Amino acid sequence: MSTQYKGSVLSSTEQPTSTSSATGIWTTSDVMQAQKASTWVTLSFPTEFLLIAGGGPGGWNYCGGGGAGGVVLSSALTVTPSTSYTVTIGAGGTPPAGTGTVPGTGNDSVFTASASSPAKGGGGGDVDSTSTKYGGNGGSGGGAGYLAGSVAGTGSGTQGKNGGAGDSNSNFGGGGGGYSAVGVGGTASTGVGGAGLLSTITTNFAGTANTSTSASINITAVSAGVIGIGTQITGSGVPAGTVVIALGTGTGGTGTYTLNKATTTTLTGTAITSTGVYYAGGGGGWTRSTSTTLGGLGGGAGGVTGTNTAAGGVNQGGGGGGGGSLAIGGAGGSGILIIAYPNSYGDLVSVSAGLTCNGSAGNTTPNTTYRTGYKVYRFTAGTGSISW
Repeated sequence: MSTQYKGSVLSSTEQPTSTSSATGIWTTSDVMQAQKASTWVTLSFPTEFLLIAGGGPGGWNYCGGGGAGGVVLSSALTVTPSTSYTVTIGAGGTPPAGTGTVPGTGNDSVFTASASSPAKGGGGGDVDSTSTKYGGNGGSGGGAGYLAGSVAGTGSGTQGKNGGAGDSNSNFGGGGGGYSAVGVGGTASTGVGGAGLLSTITTNFAGTANTSTSASINITAVSAGVIGIGTQITGSGVPAGTVVIALGTGTGGTGTYTLNKATTTTLTGTAITSTGVYYAGGGGGWTRSTSTTLGGLGGGAGGVTGTNTAAGGVNQGGGGGGGGSLAIGGAGGSGILIIAYPNSYGDLVSVSAGLTCNGSAGNTTPNTTYRTGYKVYRFTAGTGSISW
């Protein structure tokens, strides 16, 4: 004998609630009963995300570079509407100020929708004056100082790599670890920071530009994506490993940008493309014999001979550069959370006022230009909760 059960279904047995059974008209009382019994259907949807912690700072006094902030990412995370998730964007680490201090550390970034959260803050570069002379552990490890006995910091393995060793003979601090590579030891290669992650969570940039034999490029047209700090670019006369390191008149589209390498030709309207955006590069260690060491691709700052030490890339989780004699290292760069999912799903309905999202506090409006067919949210500062 058939009975009409909840959901207007005629059956000899009651149907479980799911997205494919027990469809129909439900009374408010039926819904409340199912919710109370935890049997009511909750729709979820897939998202991609990239979470980066704050980078570690450079050390103090002939020091190593800071390690990059840890990286957690997924292309298959499921989120559930009406569920509150905590988001925290880790600040870059503050460099130690002098003798007797220990290596600084970047701050963790959090996205509680992922079981792999938090992303761990990067370890700071070695502090020369401590008895153990070590680089800090973290998402990626800090570089060692140049004195004998200095030890590089250890990265987490899944979130980043180890820092590089120092060298007392060549007088170089070790580079901080990056997401993709261990920091380079401080030998004739001058303590280069480890390379970071080349991410494609947003649409790769394509357009045209005017170039000259300088580190400035003028984007004249955009056909896909956006261009910004960390964007890797290719084209005629563009050296391998070229990335944008600073904005000029451009803020994502047409305008001028500063590169980490000078282009080698003068061209008008030449095609420019990209294979992604770099994040989480390690900072370079200090150097005696050259003016600047190289930070790792992804916001890693270069080390210097003296006191004018650079900070890691903001919202890239880059490690700070190492400084010279009695010099304070550069601060670590802040982290970021990027969420992207198909535009067939709904917008965020709530973002705490304490979170900066897509450029403003508490913003729930997605960006639809960063990636074709997707809604993208970029959280760049603060802490709070979000929900769909």
